[in-house]
Formats: sequence, structure tokens, C-alpha cells
Amino acid sequence: MTAAPVLLVLQGEPPEPLVAGLSEAGVQFRRVSAQEAIRVSTSAHLAVCARVPAWQAVIARVYLGGGAAVIWGPPVAPLESRGLLPPHLEAVEDPAQLIGALRRAKERSLAAGNPQQLSEKLLERVESAERISRFAQSIATRIDLPDTIQEAIRRTRELCDSDGASLLLVDPASGDLFLDTVSGPQSQNMQSFRLRPGQGIAGKVAQQATSCLVLDARQDPDFDPRGDAATGLSIGSIIAVPLLQAGDVLGVLEAVRAARRRPFDPEELRRLEDLAPHVTIAVHNAQTNARLREFQLQLVSANSDLERKVHERTKQIRNATVEWERTFDAIEEPIALQEGFVIRRANIAYAKEVGLLITDVPGQTCHKIMAGLDSPCQGCPLPAGRVGELRGEFTMKSQSRLLLSGFWMSPHSTDNRVVVHYRDVTKQRSLEERLRESERLAALGQLASGAAHEINNPLGFLTSNLQNLNYCLEELRMTSSLATKALELLRADRSLEALKALEEIQYLEGESAANDGLDMINESLEGARRVGDIVRGLRELSRQEIARGEPCCVNASVTRVVRTEFGEQPPNVTLDLQAKIRAEIQPLQMDQVLGHILRNARQAIAGDQKVAVRTWNTDTEVIIQIKDEGCGIPPENLRRIFEPFFTTRGVGKGIGLGLTAAYGIIKRNGGWIDVQSAPGHGTTVTVKLPGAKPQEAAHQRTSAVALPL
Repeated sequence: MTAAPVLLVLQGEPPEPLVAGLSEAGVQFRRVSAQEAIRVSTSAHLAVCARVPAWQAVIARVYLGGGAAVIWGPPVAPLESRGLLPPHLEAVEDPAQLIGALRRAKERSLAAGNPQQLSEKLLERVESAERISRFAQSIATRIDLPDTIQEAIRRTRELCDSDGASLLLVDPASGDLFLDTVSGPQSQNMQSFRLRPGQGIAGKVAQQATSCLVLDARQDPDFDPRGDAATGLSIGSIIAVPLLQAGDVLGVLEAVRAARRRPFDPEELRRLEDLAPHVTIAVHNAQTNARLREFQLQLVSANSDLERKVHERTKQIRNATVEWERTFDAIEEPIALQEGFVIRRANIAYAKEVGLLITDVPGQTCHKIMAGLDSPCQGCPLPAGRVGELRGEFTMKSQSRLLLSGFWMSPHSTDNRVVVHYRDVTKQRSLEERLRESERLAALGQLASGAAHEINNPLGFLTSNLQNLNYCLEELRMTSSLATKALELLRADRSLEALKALEEIQYLEGESAANDGLDMINESLEGARRVGDIVRGLRELSRQEIARGEPCCVNASVTRVVRTEFGEQPPNVTLDLQAKIRAEIQPLQMDQVLGHILRNARQAIAGDQKVAVRTWNTDTEVIIQIKDEGCGIPPENLRRIFEPFFTTRGVGKGIGLGLTAAYGIIKRNGGWIDVQSAPGHGTTVTVKLPGAKPQEAAHQRTSAVALPL
């Protein structure tokens, strides 16, 4: 094809398929840069040119030197030609088609004749492209945005032979065009210049994203006369092109000539359009570099601030750690951080309690050094894991009583770290025992005093009645003796003496003494019954054991006791029995509790006043509520209703042990009782008892009826 080697103007190393295709065809080739290709293009060469910077100028120079070229890549688009490229320029992407395309390009070049006959205009365009390439390289070497703008303005003036130039950038926030740098005789007076979107020639170019050639600015309606003041010129002609970056308008590059000079022509506008992409890239890179530097400064500042905060936080953590350790060791009660039973950290009080150095405690097991055991202490809550409360009380090897409370370090079940706190309760338990003993003695004293008082009353009149009964019996004995004497005298026919003996009987109070004696015997029997009631009540109070039996059906117990206390069909009692589970209490004890409460309710009401009984249950409890419309209880008496022998009834009407016994039964069965009352507003008694276990509970029929039962 040619003696000279084929020039490969490519970016990077030639592709292997391309090299292989040229080698198989026996074609020599040499890889060169765009600038080198332009320099050697004075002799006929064949060139394979990719779309490198100034590739149009390279191909034009090759053709002017009598050579030919082929594009390596997709076909040439219409906008890529710009009048510099020869017609019928082929583009190939397949190495197998390259040799044929080179031959055809060479044949077309030879048929075109002497290259000196090519158009001078084409040569001028090539030279212009070379200048644009040099200017683009000069602009691209700038890094700072102000330097880039200054270089772009200077090269614009040289390229277009203009009297002034400016580069306006788009403000992303407002869309306005602004400039801080212009070129002209008086441009040093320009501080700032801003155009709204669509304002002026430059604003219209930015808004429409199209180039503009204005032959006479004075005749253009879009001309902004502030440009005269900005450049110090009497502006005549203007060319302006948009700076397009990825479809967005980055700014406007503008050149102006004074009114005294000839206007710009389309060729000069084309040059400015050729320079604009290079300016766009340079400005975009400068803006990116500026933002990167700003981000870098912010990052450096943020890093410095972060380092300062980290230093401060580290210092705070270190101080907090020291403070925590001092506080931890200053606590006078043993505390330890454990993993299960293994101690990881303990305070000084812990070491003192176990009699070890603080450095010897970590790694030991708590039951070994605390209780001297090889296995966990009996009742220790730790083996149960996270079930239940971490609380227990143990006797240590020092015979002291310690109360343990634990707190898990993490909510996750896989983390078995726990903080264990011990409190010595030896003295407290001793004092509590003494206090309980004192309370028992006080309660026993109060009970003995109440019992003595209650028993002393009937014993008093029992003694008095017995003394009076002795007198009455003496009267009856004397009457009986006189009657016997009179009978014997009559049998002996001594009638006068018998009459005299009978006359003595009339002076005795035999009949009256007999009647009085019968009354005193009845009163004594009542007193004895009262003493018996008191003794039975005391025996009930002293019964501390809880006999286990079948759970109680509270609905049935209520029905039985109401029938006992109020009769078969009481009109003044209503029942609402909604409890569906049994209560954990013996039926007999339940009847005793309800009997005491309902008896008080019956004695409190009068006339048509009513008593209402309700039962219901929760998941774990059975509730019984008894409400009467009676006289109520004064506040001063309400707080004493559970005291033994306290009663507001008269002598002989109550011994004051009913509610006391009910309270004891309920408490012993794990229940709760509450009494709410006010004078004139009745009384409400609420009893709560534990529900029976599910396997023992039986379904109870729900009823809401007014008696009859």
C-alpha cells in the first residue's frame, strides 16, 4: 500500500486483534501521538486514527500531506465533521475490514490529485484546530477556578481576535449568571456582575443552550448596556456560546468587539464553539477540584475536631473508669462481676469478706470462697438462669447471713455475666427475730388481756350468782327443815307446835328464793356458754396449720352460708355468682369466713335494707364481695375491726373474734381482705383468694339471681 509505515493514533496500546490483522497482511505500523502524527503528515502516510483529542486536525493534516486515514471506531456523526474532515471518510471497528478500508482510502487520495490544490480554507481550519488544541491544553493545565477562567478569557481573546471577553457561570441555587472576572480596557473596575435567567444576550444563550452571533449589539433587544461599563468598551459585535456539561448549562463564554471594528463572522463563532467544550471540561474540573479542596478542608477540620473529641472522650472515659473503680471499691458491701459462678471482678469489701487479697479473687468460684462449698449453694438463684428474681439468702462459712441480689449485665440470654451484691443481714435477722418474739409476746399479752377481760365479765356474775344462790338455798333448806318439823309434830298429835312451826315458814322467802335461784342458774348457764364461745374462738385463732384438701367452690359456699344466716328464701339478699374457678382453701374454712362476714352484714341491716354478694375471678384469683346497706362503721372503729375482742355490740351480743378469725384464715391461705365503710353508707367487704391449680379447678355454673336459693 505504501512504503511508509501505517500510523496508529490511538489512546493506550493498540488492541491485539488490530495488531494481528495488520501483521497478517504484512503491513508495517507505528504507534504515534496526535502531535507527532501532525508533524510527520507532510509526507504521504496512511493513518488509523481513533477519537483522540484534536483527531479531526490529525486526519485533515494527513490528507493535506497526500496521505489517507481511516477512523477506528463508529461512523462519524454529522456534528463531528465541522468541515475539517474529507468526504467518504470510512470508519471501521472490525480488524478484518481494516486493510480494505485503508486501500480504498489510499485510492481516493491518489485520485484527488496534488494536495497543494486543496482548499486554503481547509488548511486554515486545520491551523485553527491546532491553535484550539494548544489553547485547550493551556487551559487544562490550570487547577484553580480563577486561574482557569483567566486563561480561558485570555485564550478566547487570542482565538477570536476580540477586544474583550468574559466567562459567566450559572449559580446552581438561583439559576442566575454571574461573573467576577472580565477582560477589557477598564475591567479592573468590575467587582461583580449578575444576570437573571433569560436576561441579556448571555442569559438568553444560557436559557436556550444555543450559540449566538450578534453583529450590532445596539440593535439587539436582548443587549444589556451594563456590559459597556463592565469592559470599558463601546460594544459593537458579540459572540456567545453555552458551556454544556452532561446536558446541563455550566455557563456562557462570550467575546466582544468594539463598535469601530468589523463584526464577528460565523467562522469565528465556530472557533469559539470548538474551544467551548475544552473550557467546559477545564471549568468543571476546576470547580470539582475546588469542591474537593473544600471537602478536604472540612474533612481535615472534622478529623481535627473528631480527634479532639476522641481525646476528650478518652479522658472522660479514663476519669470515669478511675472514678467508677474508686466508687466500686468504696462500697462497704461485697460486690462482684461474675460469669456464671466465676468471679471476674470484685471490690475490696468482697475480698475482706472472703479473707483473700483483692488480686486473688478473680477466677475463683463464688460458692468456694464464700461458703467453702465445691458446688453451688442450696437455693442459689443463678443456676435457674434468667427465670425468676436473682435473690437469695445464705449462711457463709463465717456463719454470717448474707442477702444476695443479682442483676444481669445484658438482656441477651447468651450473656451470663451478672453483677452480684451481698448485704450482711446477720444483725438484721437477729433483730427481726427479737422483734417477732416481742410482737408475739405483745400479741399474746393483748390476747390474754382481752381474753381475761372477756372471761372475767361472765365469771364475775357467775361468782355473784353462786353466792346469791347459796343464800337462796339456805332459805329453802330452812323452809324444808320447818316443814319436816311440822310434819313430825302433827304425827305426834302436837298440832299447836306444828302450827307454830308452819307459821315460822311464812316469814322465810322460800318461794322468792326459788324463783331467784332459777334465774341465777339461767344467767350462770349463759355466762358459761359465753366463756365456751370465747374458748372456742381462742382455739380457732391458735390453729396455725393449713390443712390441705379439695379446693373450695366459692359459689356453693356462698349459697350454703346465705341460707344458714338469712333463711331459705331471704328477700333482701341478691347473689351474682360469676366465679368460674375454685379457690385454694378448704370449704369448711371458706364457710367460716363467709359466716363471720355475712353475720355482721345481717346484724348491720334493718327493715328493707339489702345485702348483695358477688363472686368473680381473674386468671389467678377468686374475688368475693359482700356489700350491705346497713349503718356503716365509723372511721375510728374501722381501723380496729380485726383486733381480737373488739366489738361495738352490747354485752352478750358478740365477743369480737369473728373478723379476727376470718382475717387469720384468709391470711394463712395466702389471701387478702379489705373493708370499706362509712356511717350511713353501708359496708363493703372484699376477699381475694388464690385460684386453684388448673388441674384442680372445676368449672362452676354462673348464676345471677335474687334469692330464693
